[in-house]
Amino acid sequence: MVSLLLVGFADETVAFLPYGAVESIREDVGISYLQAGLLLAVYPGIGLLGTPLGVLVDYVSRRAMAVIGGIGYGVGLWLFAVAGNFATLFVAVVVMGLMGDALVRAVEVALVDVAGDKIEPALARSNLLASVGDLVGPLLLAGALATGLGWRGAFWIAGAMMVAYGVLLATQPLPRPTGADDEERRPWRTFLEVARDRRVLVAGLLVGLLVAFDETFVGFAVAFLTTDRGLSPAVATLAAGGGMAGGLAAAAWASRTNRRRIGLRPCAVLLLAGVVLLFVPNVVAAAVGTAAVGAAANLAWIILQAAYMTLRPGQAGTTSAVVDAVSNIGVLTPLAIGLVADHHGLTVAMVSYVLLALVFVVSTRRRGSADGAL
Repeated sequence: MVSLLLVGFADETVAFLPYGAVESIREDVGISYLQAGLLLAVYPGIGLLGTPLGVLVDYVSRRAMAVIGGIGYGVGLWLFAVAGNFATLFVAVVVMGLMGDALVRAVEVALVDVAGDKIEPALARSNLLASVGDLVGPLLLAGALATGLGWRGAFWIAGAMMVAYGVLLATQPLPRPTGADDEERRPWRTFLEVARDRRVLVAGLLVGLLVAFDETFVGFAVAFLTTDRGLSPAVATLAAGGGMAGGLAAAAWASRTNRRRIGLRPCAVLLLAGVVLLFVPNVVAAAVGTAAVGAAANLAWIILQAAYMTLRPGQAGTTSAVVDAVSNIGVLTPLAIGLVADHHGLTVAMVSYVLLALVFVVSTRRRGSADGAL
């Protein structure tokens, strides 16, 4: 199971590189900011086109998809490393996005089968390792830049890591998909059945709400604390960094198999309380608030993921694909918040986050467990 738990670590480590090295890439290759922005949008956005991969993982060899995804991800990173023009960079991010999607989907579905009734702690450990990857990615890039390897060196190293991970997965006896045993069931029919399941749609909408409280929330929180609360950029960033600490703590606690199970409602209340604390004119309150938001969002994500991945036995890949597709509505949140901030100021923009958190609380009302939320 250890090799399956590493998927988040590997993915998050390399996923940071295009974002962290964007200025170095732009100057070296000679692309515009518009082209750089397009690359950064295509990288995660191409995953939406990979929705069919989530359906296929219920029918084809998980090991084959994981191995192809891991090695393909590495090849995409190497292609990025040798790129000398925008066209090559564009092809590279498409390959990285699609292959990374195949890797993560195959490994996560295999993890569901292997973990059994301990899926929630297993997903928590995977998310904890992913959080570690969030730290390793910047360190890898900083080390490559400091030692003279440059941003291209970081991509070569990351590509080698992903290829090695793909080879490791090739040696693992991952469980066979159960959907392939049903000759009467066809992937497209399964997709339509899952897409009509109200519980799956609810899960997608809840995940879409949580997306609003990821890195973009931290960005707006830093801006709010700097401009409206008068904190220096360094202090504001440090205070907002509490979100990462809270997320790590939540994942560590959720990974314990003997912990008390909780539902989405306490997470939603903690999320709301954390956002409200940002309005207290005190740096300690701001740090505690962002930590609460990070912990609540990460724990809610773990509970939701464990719930919908086990909602329809034998169809975890298809269910995950539909949830991801529905939750993409959450990517519009930063645009909406940005428009509010431009026209009415950052204080009103942060009030919008309070309203979103309140919607999440209402959505989990009278739901005492993860299953009950769906």
